[in-house]
Amino acid sequence: MKKESQAALKFEPRNDPVTFEVLRHRLWQINDEQGKTIINVSGSPVASEGNDFNVAIASADGDLVSVGPYIVMHVSAITLVIQNTIALLGEDGIAEGEMYLINDPWLGAGHQNDFCVIQPVYWEGRLVAWTASVIHQVDVGGPAPGSWNLTARTAFEEAPRYRCLRLVRQGRIQPEIVATVLTNTRLPDLVDLDLRAQIAAANVARERLHELITRYGCETVLNAFDDGFEYAQTMFRHKLLQLTDGSWYAEDHIDHDGHEERVYTVRCRLEKRGDRLLFDFRGTSGEAPGLINTAYAGAAAGAYCAVYPLLCQSIPWNAGVLRQVDLIVEDGSLHNARFPAPVGYGVVHACWTTMNASALAVGKMLASSAVYRDDAMAGWAGASFVYNIFGTDDRDRPFATMLLSSDLQGCGARAFGDGYDVGGKLSTPRGKIANVESIEDGYPLLYLYRRRTVDSGGAGLRRGGVSAEIALTAHGAARVDITVNTIGVNHTSTNGICGGYPGGGCAVQLQPGTDLADQWRNGVLPLDLADLSGDLELLPAKQAFVLTPGDVFGANPHGGGGYGDPLRRAPELVARDVEHRLVSPEFARTIYGVALDADGGPNDEETGKLRATIRRERRERSQAGRPMPAGAGATVAPRPDEQPIGALSIVDGWVCCGECRRSICQASGDFKEFLARDRGPLGSAGPRVAQRWNGDSPDFELWRYFCPHCGELCAVEQHLKSEEKAWTDYAVAGTDDRAAD
Repeated sequence: MKKESQAALKFEPRNDPVTFEVLRHRLWQINDEQGKTIINVSGSPVASEGNDFNVAIASADGDLVSVGPYIVMHVSAITLVIQNTIALLGEDGIAEGEMYLINDPWLGAGHQNDFCVIQPVYWEGRLVAWTASVIHQVDVGGPAPGSWNLTARTAFEEAPRYRCLRLVRQGRIQPEIVATVLTNTRLPDLVDLDLRAQIAAANVARERLHELITRYGCETVLNAFDDGFEYAQTMFRHKLLQLTDGSWYAEDHIDHDGHEERVYTVRCRLEKRGDRLLFDFRGTSGEAPGLINTAYAGAAAGAYCAVYPLLCQSIPWNAGVLRQVDLIVEDGSLHNARFPAPVGYGVVHACWTTMNASALAVGKMLASSAVYRDDAMAGWAGASFVYNIFGTDDRDRPFATMLLSSDLQGCGARAFGDGYDVGGKLSTPRGKIANVESIEDGYPLLYLYRRRTVDSGGAGLRRGGVSAEIALTAHGAARVDITVNTIGVNHTSTNGICGGYPGGGCAVQLQPGTDLADQWRNGVLPLDLADLSGDLELLPAKQAFVLTPGDVFGANPHGGGGYGDPLRRAPELVARDVEHRLVSPEFARTIYGVALDADGGPNDEETGKLRATIRRERRERSQAGRPMPAGAGATVAPRPDEQPIGALSIVDGWVCCGECRRSICQASGDFKEFLARDRGPLGSAGPRVAQRWNGDSPDFELWRYFCPHCGELCAVEQHLKSEEKAWTDYAVAGTDDRAAD
């Protein structure tokens, strides 16, 4: 590290070191109490059981001081909400004792269902801070129950947008404002209680900040804000300076826009130079005619939701980190849509795919770091899987809620270990899902099962986490109206890394007119949809339908991506996964190359033969890359100073295979051009990918790259059939400085 860099990285708090530590942790605790208040007061299962909300504290100009541990997407762009409120109302239009309600995506909200309540905090007439909370509301009005109108082509056909409604004035709730909001929703009692939970949380946070200022003095607390920013910024700069300079490419896709099955792509070129990161999203698809778009806040939140959890495990999550991050987002693109584009699904579509692409690019960057390679992770929880239900039960009582399978997804495999099974979302450190008994108690539904999904984890040296599938039926209502929205029916949004396979995608299942009631009367509990009569329908990623008694709805969310070549996974670990019903015996044999004995243990001799056969078939089936240059093929001994690039390494200017250690090409240009490659259906990655098409997606195929010497699997891509050019990734500085296509 250069001397000038070392000097720049010195951190000296304005307050003394002890006060600095006490106050930064106290501010975190105040924000956490703000979140606990919402959980205790809210009556919505979305907030109180699903944790689909978040809280934040910001400085007077809107910089994030503390980010809550719930849905980070909700508040990672809250700075935009605060700054746009200041710009709209003017500094003279903001007053002590006020709170403002915002749900307008063009002011920074994720989508219209996300009610943001922000509050200016004053001390002796001076604006010193803001508190903020966001709760996803089940229904905020508009033409469709749940406020997600699949037929919308403009924002005018969606839920109403509110800009800085003065929910509280002079410390008092404004009844006419609350009445205006509640008159638009189908669930006024639920929304009213959530608004009061947000007001209570803001009151608690303000009181605690006042207590802190009373004890330590205003300037000391404001110094703590600035100290926190500089501390996080310094730590983040230090980490970035230890990472290799270069650029890494990733992409993710949406396979339905609400009107038709059409593919939209988020493209991300991550560039790291010195102590700065640049997320370049140029080339992303233009805004869609359906409700999957998001305003600029979604692009920002998507990138930040990759930066915080993947790069800041030991760094405070605040605005100091974001000072080192730049974004390039094209106007009119999928995640920077122009008004009045429809944006009702945006936070769980364009924003989520932005997070997926950003996180995959960050994972590749970490896999190219000698210092932080163990932090590299494959794709997590590829899509929100949400189903809104509405109707009237057999007692004439209306019901409505949003059920989530989003937290039933698998986590990405890591360089040192498997991904967590049913571990939730990357963007939600403290995610939750309502238990089955609570749902059945509150709504006319009955679950057949909620269980881990076999073969849903991406195969690899380290296996991706498996998801959990559900099946339910109407029980206590003549009909249940369901609107489903997700991503990844035609592909999967959880990519593997360093030769790992992608995790399973989504499946939306409907089996109408089954013999479920007859089986129950006979004392039989069906354990699978195949045990029921009726034809199983696999539906598109977005669908509205009616569930009646005897119909069964099933949801399979994403599994996590794998890490490394599956043929290098220890056979005893594969056998254990088969025993625990995480991997099927067929998958163990065809993907992992593991033969099992009659007792379920690995047969070492047969496994060795099977894996040798698979490697040979890889080389025979693959199309050769560019001819290797003179001098390639030499065995390269491991060296402490070698540069990892995914499954490969650079040693003395040569790219070599991480398994056989033989050199492939010189470290210039795109290394993948020299690898062997084959192309096939997505289903070759596993039975849970593109299930609706029996593995043969109409839009995507699987590209696999192998070492030309030993057949080691080096990279796996889901590739649009309409594009012939390979991804240009793992470009370390000095070897490939070309811009993204």
